[in-house]
Amino acid sequence: MTDTIAVLAAQGRSGRACVQALLQAGYRVRAGVRSKGTFAPHPLLDEIPCDVLDQGDVARLLDGASAVVSMIGHNRRSSPTVQSTAIRHCLGIIAERQPDTRLVSLTGTGVRLPGDRIPLLDRAANAAIALVDPKRIADGKEHVRLLQEGPAGFTILRVLKLVNGPHHGGVRLTPHGPAELFTPRARVAAAVVQVLREGSFARQLPVISGGSHP
Repeated sequence: MTDTIAVLAAQGRSGRACVQALLQAGYRVRAGVRSKGTFAPHPLLDEIPCDVLDQGDVARLLDGASAVVSMIGHNRRSSPTVQSTAIRHCLGIIAERQPDTRLVSLTGTGVRLPGDRIPLLDRAANAAIALVDPKRIADGKEHVRLLQEGPAGFTILRVLKLVNGPHHGGVRLTPHGPAELFTPRARVAAAVVQVLREGSFARQLPVISGGSHP
């Protein structure tokens, strides 16, 4: 039986890359989108209209899913608590339906752990974000706290700066970095597939530190 993966914020650039990688890996995907028609038809793909701030929409998206992937990011129009609100919805639904559901989430390296190796550019970039948009970093930290206290077997992937472009080979994940300066969204998608397939980094926050040879 093919595992079904629900993807929050599938309409974004990172979400689109993730959906494509999951389909190529043979997963059935329930893609949460603003409106249908975001993706070309695929026999393993269902598009589900989903506002991640609406608990009912999130519940419909997660129906029948064995794992959940959050590709939620912040932009000028999003709620300052979009990440933590959506994860709170997910955790409530998971606790009620299937507590052993795996949840993989994407966040920035502004979420720090003791022992993290933080290059100067990483430190400077996150200092600028904290000055201009402190609620963004606070929201990322809150979503981590919720996952750490919740029932789901989570993995939180941390990146510094997302970019478009190709990704070849494997993915190098490290517990404490350092993060590569620019991470292709396709590499994030490959990392999602990797941790789902391997069951690796359970209840951990690995940093995407670059690519590796397969």
